[in-house]
Order: sequence, then structure tokens, then C-alpha cells
Amino acid sequence: MKRTEIIESALIVLALLSLWPVILGHRSLLYSLWLISMLGVMAWLAVRRLRRIRAAADEAKRIRDETEKPQRPPSLDA
Repeated sequence: MKRTEIIESALIVLALLSLWPVILGHRSLLYSLWLISMLGVMAWLAVRRLRRIRAAADEAKRIRDETEKPQRPPSLDA
């Protein structure tokens, strides 16, 4: 795993843990701002991951297309 993927995973865990105070009934203005910032972080991570998945799919398609190219038959000129 790359360092950025580890950081992304840690941010996801942090965002999930940030929901527990809501579940337990804690409400405050600072906490609401924290949740809004975590929502922004999650949106940013979703965009990054979707771009990475799309790039990997495009790369796999390019490689598949290159390997499936029909080969020209050998020349009959000797």
C-alpha cells in the first residue's frame, strides 16, 4: 500500500469514528463544524478514489486492446 492510500484509509476511519458522538446524542456548534469538514474530506477522498479506479480501468483496457490486436500475417516475399 502506498503512503497516500494509508492516509486515505486513516481519514476514512477518523470520519467514521466522528459519527459516534452523534449516535450518543452529543450536539454542539464546534462538533457540527467538525462533521461538515469530515463530509468535505469524504467527498474529496471519493473523487480521488474514483479517479484512481477510472485510470486503472483505462490502463487495463489499453493493455487488453494492445494484446488483442490482430497480428499481420508474415510476408510471403522471401
